[in-house]
Amino acid sequence: MKRLTAAIALLIIFLSGCSQIHNVLPPHRTNTAIPIPIRTNTLTPTSAPTNTAIPDTATPYPTLDTPQAPTFKVIVHPDGGLYVGDFVSFEVIPQGNLALEESKVALKARGHTINLGDYGSFSPHGIAGRYQATLPWVWNTSIEQPGEVPLTFTIEPQGFTWQETVTLHPNKDIPPPQPKAHWIHEESNCCIFYTISDTESARDIENITQIADAEAESVSTQMGTSFTEPVIINLIPRTLGHGGFASNEVFVSYLDRNYAGSDLRIVVHHEMVHILDAQIGGELRPTIFVEGLAVYLTGGHFKPEPLMQRAAALLDPAQQENGLGWYLPLIPLADHFYQSQHEIGYLEAASLVEYMVQTWGWEAFTSFYRDIHPAEDNKQSTAIDHALRKHFGISFKKLEENFITHLLAMEVSKQNAEDIRLVVAYYDAVRRYEKMLDPSAYFLTAWLPDIRQMRETGIVADYLRHPSSTENIALETLLVSADYFLRNARYSEAEQAIEAVNTTLNAFETDENAPFSHSELADAHYQITLLLRQNGFVPQRIWVKGSQAIAEASTGWADNRTFKFKLLNNKWVPDNEE
Repeated sequence: MKRLTAAIALLIIFLSGCSQIHNVLPPHRTNTAIPIPIRTNTLTPTSAPTNTAIPDTATPYPTLDTPQAPTFKVIVHPDGGLYVGDFVSFEVIPQGNLALEESKVALKARGHTINLGDYGSFSPHGIAGRYQATLPWVWNTSIEQPGEVPLTFTIEPQGFTWQETVTLHPNKDIPPPQPKAHWIHEESNCCIFYTISDTESARDIENITQIADAEAESVSTQMGTSFTEPVIINLIPRTLGHGGFASNEVFVSYLDRNYAGSDLRIVVHHEMVHILDAQIGGELRPTIFVEGLAVYLTGGHFKPEPLMQRAAALLDPAQQENGLGWYLPLIPLADHFYQSQHEIGYLEAASLVEYMVQTWGWEAFTSFYRDIHPAEDNKQSTAIDHALRKHFGISFKKLEENFITHLLAMEVSKQNAEDIRLVVAYYDAVRRYEKMLDPSAYFLTAWLPDIRQMRETGIVADYLRHPSSTENIALETLLVSADYFLRNARYSEAEQAIEAVNTTLNAFETDENAPFSHSELADAHYQITLLLRQNGFVPQRIWVKGSQAIAEASTGWADNRTFKFKLLNNKWVPDNEE
């Protein structure tokens, strides 16, 4: 084993005290990343950004609103600013109930009509089914000049028209690694991997392929079938939702500053279950069982966890010692799964699958699951009830009664309940941040354009670029630290970080001028982020302990370096003492 550098040794002591070395860094790095050299760098504070400073996008994304009723919100992609040469996409979202089934969007830039091709119609989008017109890559800005560009949107045939101006920055100012970035691919026994050059996943691809092969073999064994074709895994260098999506291909967020805290092994296993589950099929696979099966076979949602013991902690405290009183009744959960509280719904779904497998066995459960058919009222709960009566002779209501009785017999520790409480608080904070400041990442309406077209045309900006203001990065490093502390059962520190995020977001909601000033911890992350950006570095992780701090930062490439800071006269400054 290579000798640890002085910087890494300092980081270990700073974070863990007497903890073992393997608990130092957040689990997704420990499990998935190939170690890279990290050196401590000196940093000199500056009063203004230098020529090498990373561009600071003041607005997370442009929103365009018509001044007359009805109104439409327009989200522009890629996030984080537009540059000459971008292929620009638009989401046009009507505000209010409008009948636009026969309507289409027309668009002009600087008075010239943009050919939208087959796009421009309104339809449901994403898991949430948000009603919108989606216009992917319709505006090729390579022929445009830098500067302000007036855009005119028209809804036809109604004639609703509004105009807004966006700014195109010079192509030469595109931050790294995008100027040279391109799609690359790797193959392993199980999978074909697509990633973007000079990103974290490209850096760690050897380790990633080994993990994926192991998880594919495990999933195939669990489900008693093999993949009929290679699994396509897209390794995305930005946070999307909770870190993973699956359709006919798998999307996995893989980046050092992954504020959703996902673990590569867990995400890959979960999404591979979805792939094989769909391959095996069934006329109706209710969402509560689709997601429950994936979490059950993975052994946890975001981390390994004893499912039914944790589900027992959701029960009413009057019935269950240390209970949280958060249990969601199964029938409405089955009918509104994705609209229910995410962590609780997934935990209950997985625990229900585990209970049914323990009660009737795997073969009986899968026979039931594959034999669920749509009900006349189109409710998934009704379809489940019919299949339960056919296969097990009980109603859905009776199954839930038996399930709760089983959970009540389990012991719930205070630590277990505390962990669940903070897991829910953490992911609620993640989603709150996404909805407010990184909306393209929000899982119900995530921006997931045609990935094959992106690869074929060489488009990388939609995933390389994202809201990247100092405020965004400071909040994301806070969430990264909260996830680390939570995974290592350092609950008071985790709660402090979560509270710092929510306090800051509260200030954003009320449009306060200094939103980070309400929390010392949030202010530390903001000041350190600002210092690093002024010197041309992008923070990936920041760890604050008392009057000292350590940060990992890059120059925009996957080239992390370690910096030290200290609090001096209520200001965070570089600590260049050796």
